Amino acid sequence: MAEGVSELKLLLFCGGSGTRLWPMSRVSRPKQFQPLMGSDSLFQLMVRRLADGFGIENIFISTGAQYADLVLKQAPDLPPGNIIAEPEMRDTMAAVGYAVTILHHRFPGAPVATLWGADHVIRNDQLFVRALTAGALLTAQRGWVVKIDVPPTFASTALGYIEIGDRMETEDGFDVYAFIRQIEKPDEDTAQEFLASRRFLWNTGYIVWTTSKILELYRTHAPDVASHLDAIAGALGTPDEQRVIEQEFPKIERLSVDYGLFQKMGGGEFGVMPVNLGWSDIGAWDVLRDELRSEPLGNVTSGQVIAIDTHDSLIYGPAGKTIVTIGLQDMVVVDTPDALLVAPSDRSQDVKRVVDRLRLENPDLL
Repeated sequence: MAEGVSELKLLLFCGGSGTRLWPMSRVSRPKQFQPLMGSDSLFQLMVRRLADGFGIENIFISTGAQYADLVLKQAPDLPPGNIIAEPEMRDTMAAVGYAVTILHHRFPGAPVATLWGADHVIRNDQLFVRALTAGALLTAQRGWVVKIDVPPTFASTALGYIEIGDRMETEDGFDVYAFIRQIEKPDEDTAQEFLASRRFLWNTGYIVWTTSKILELYRTHAPDVASHLDAIAGALGTPDEQRVIEQEFPKIERLSVDYGLFQKMGGGEFGVMPVNLGWSDIGAWDVLRDELRSEPLGNVTSGQVIAIDTHDSLIYGPAGKTIVTIGLQDMVVVDTPDALLVAPSDRSQDVKRVVDRLRLENPDLL
């Protein structure tokens, strides 16, 4: 591999709870660890494609401490020391800063691809590896921050967008454009404008940069967070390490890294690489249905399902139980041992409202 690429570390974040895929996605086993698209989980599929491209020893997992054993069970070849367990869940600003602080301590200034979403679908694995490699080369040679994002295929209101400007460079056939701004989840009219303009990409959360650059950006745009990270960094490898982590980490503001850092970034050293990855963020049941069905208006089923005069629906059931549907159109039916979800597909995003209610009324179902 070219210089810089051989040192690339892959930092995969998989601490989300996946509330819109309840009742299959639970706190004890979130959606990234569930076999939603076959016998393997989305997490296992992501680890496999990264390991094939860069080696399992270069993959690091940032997750909640409660999922460390599950990570090792699903990725048994992963070195146990490559799991970076968050002391507690404090949103993504803390998660990214903490994981990068630890990586910087172990590999000072190393190039790193921060990959947000162990639950993403990527159909074009080899293209993904090539794009990450091209990003690592630009990071090593130019010192750039390189985002890898995807052209939108429809006007999604559930995803964030990246606006791009003029072309800056081409590397291994990939054009790199100037980063203009990041916009979170637009309304329907705005999403339609973004789709038509061809200047906007879906934000995947894939960025290639260095540990030094990330921490520098924290100090510039989030100095209060950086002060806590600096305190943790100073204690790593000392007898005070655990005490300082437990003291400083809870002080970091609960904030999304999108709002706390990415929306404030820009400039000539920040490029965006559009790549047709065959990408999807499985954020809700209707998205999973659309990703899995083999024909328009076809059904997606798992388990023992008899679907009579049923179309454009997703029906998931547990082993050993037969689900029969008659005359359903554009519906979601998900049955688990202790909960049943039935909803129109276009209300899939509202599953989060169910979770919010259960959090108050029946948290044992979360």
